[in-house]
Amino acid sequence: MTHPPAGFDTASIGRWISQRFGVSDFDVEVMSIGRSNLTFTITVDGRPRWVLRRPPLGHEGGSAHNVAREGRIMAALTDSAVPVPTVLDIVDDPEVLDVPFVFMDHCPGFAINTPSDWSSIPDESKPDCAFGMIDALAAIHSVDIDAVGLGDLRRPGGLIERQLRRWLGQVEQIATRETPMIHEVHDVLLKSMPDPAGSPVGLAHGDFKPNNMIFAPGGGLNAVVDWELTAVGEVLTDLGYFIAMLTVPEEYTSIWVPTPADGFPDTEALIARYQEVSGHEVHDVGYYSAFAMWKLACIREGVYTRLKTGQMGDLDLDPDVAGEGVEDLAGQALTLLERP
Repeated sequence: MTHPPAGFDTASIGRWISQRFGVSDFDVEVMSIGRSNLTFTITVDGRPRWVLRRPPLGHEGGSAHNVAREGRIMAALTDSAVPVPTVLDIVDDPEVLDVPFVFMDHCPGFAINTPSDWSSIPDESKPDCAFGMIDALAAIHSVDIDAVGLGDLRRPGGLIERQLRRWLGQVEQIATRETPMIHEVHDVLLKSMPDPAGSPVGLAHGDFKPNNMIFAPGGGLNAVVDWELTAVGEVLTDLGYFIAMLTVPEEYTSIWVPTPADGFPDTEALIARYQEVSGHEVHDVGYYSAFAMWKLACIREGVYTRLKTGQMGDLDLDPDVAGEGVEDLAGQALTLLERP
């Protein structure tokens, strides 16, 4: 390989692949690279064979980029009803790579990132594709975390309570301006939080949306990926997030998602399907969607701050536009919270 991609040490990883799998001739392609975990496809004889996932460049710790934890979760779900890539190894050896990485079989298919991705699925299969996402979400939430060895992911207190505290703390730590809307919505979310005792608790993916899944050409779901934010807690946070991502303007997330105008089922149909297959009584969806939008506002404030301080110089974004998105997202969350 003439120009190995940044973050992939071809020599040392190549030795490890040769020793582990008996293959010495391969190529590497970047699947995704940026501020999230980095993903590389390893091809043999011109065909994708493996995937390597590692922390981002300049990684300095933090659970959101803990690929070993992510790999462990996927490995634990291998024999469950949740479709996941096949994890072959979780490596933490500085002689192979200076950071831990997860090594997986390549899962064929595509994520839904653009209108053309969605349009490649036959129209008659689009509803089944969408409901297949909901079925996968219900499967995640039905996992017996103790039986699969993930019981240690439990943390004291409710998931929403923990995340309200965590996200507000992060905003207060990095913000370079007053953030009244974030604080106002936080206070309303805290005051109107559903009783955790009345909410189903289980494994929550944390970032469940169409571009974090791999689909077959006909729309069948091959795997759910990107388990960086997985936790144990109120599972309806996942459903609220999924629904929120279908309604938040693309300019605030940089993510395209299909809508009912594109042949995607409406919110009521998605909720009904989830309730049917999960057995959970769905309640307070507006609250959980508002909670998701508030988190997106917090993330947007971080983007604004880094743009203002020159820490995202590689992105051609207007800081003021990013800043306006914070107010809009928080305002949408507040509107949802104020609905009867």
